[in-house]
Amino acid sequence: MSEDSFAGMSWIRGAKYNTETERMVIYIGEGSEVYECEGVPKDVWSEFKRAESKGKYFNKYIRGQYNSSQI
Repeated sequence: MSEDSFAGMSWIRGAKYNTETERMVIYIGEGSEVYECEGVPKDVWSEFKRAESKGKYFNKYIRGQYNSSQI
């Protein structure tokens, strides 16, 4: 399994990405909310990591664009 992750700031506390399955897991708040997004391309993950505001990028380019569920 090939994974990449980061520790976040603001309301997104962290995220990880599996390059083989294109699944992104996002930790929100104090870790009480965890979401998994499927089919997220690697370039979207890379742009998300580089974004100055992870929350704004997530809301604009990821939320509602990919199949996701709270886990």
